[in-house]
Amino acid sequence: MPSLRAQGHGPVFGLSTPTLGGGGWSVDLPMMGRVTATGDMVMLRPMVSYGVTEDLQISGSFPIPLYRREGLRPTRAMTRMPATPDVELTVSWPFHRQGLAVGTRFESTAYVSVGYPTERAIAGLPTAPGITAAAVTGYASRSMYLWGGGLYRRYLSPAGPTADQLGDLVMYSLVLGYRPSFFREEVPKPDWRIFVEAVGEWSAPDVLNGATRPNAGGHRIFIAPTLLGLYGAWGIAGGPAFPVYHNLNGTQPAETARWVVNLILWF
Repeated sequence: MPSLRAQGHGPVFGLSTPTLGGGGWSVDLPMMGRVTATGDMVMLRPMVSYGVTEDLQISGSFPIPLYRREGLRPTRAMTRMPATPDVELTVSWPFHRQGLAVGTRFESTAYVSVGYPTERAIAGLPTAPGITAAAVTGYASRSMYLWGGGLYRRYLSPAGPTADQLGDLVMYSLVLGYRPSFFREEVPKPDWRIFVEAVGEWSAPDVLNGATRPNAGGHRIFIAPTLLGLYGAWGIAGGPAFPVYHNLNGTQPAETARWVVNLILWF
């Protein structure tokens, strides 16, 4: 039973392969935040997921902004949820599974998301529906986890010589996880996993009135120590992410930390 409960969840910031089994439901209740030199963002973002079949999962997440400084550029505080006021629908397809031994597998999952904005402007630019695609592959056993993957997001703004366009986002991640031996017991024992997550983001500059914005776009890398805890039908995941590399265009405010705390329920 613990392996079924764990399906659909893994690390917080990095891409991973787990999805729900056929007929399974889960509800996530995450609170996420960003801390910058000039202001913060805090958002609740409930997500409901359903395993249509063993190889198809659908999820819907809904933003509840609590506080946000104007001008923060859109990103993804969690890989499966944007840190923007967009309603997002995601389809997950675990297109490859290979059992290597008892309790050990090599697998790959693809994700496609469609987002619809609930606000008319972000960072001073008109919003538009967006599409996100991602793929991740990795190894999972009863004790060790290793996942690597990439993500691409684009807002479908009108084109033209005077168009406004939020910059595209490319994200990549590498996650290493460990499950200590004393947490490999059967239910109702608690089950904790430890992750170290490396997440990189490259964003293209925004375009305003057909001209590239000088203070937008660039590259940064975050390192995040995170935890996933499971007990029966409940779970909790979270941790901070800290920047270790910044190469941003112009005079953008430095981002000093991100954080997520996520309560999970399976039924």
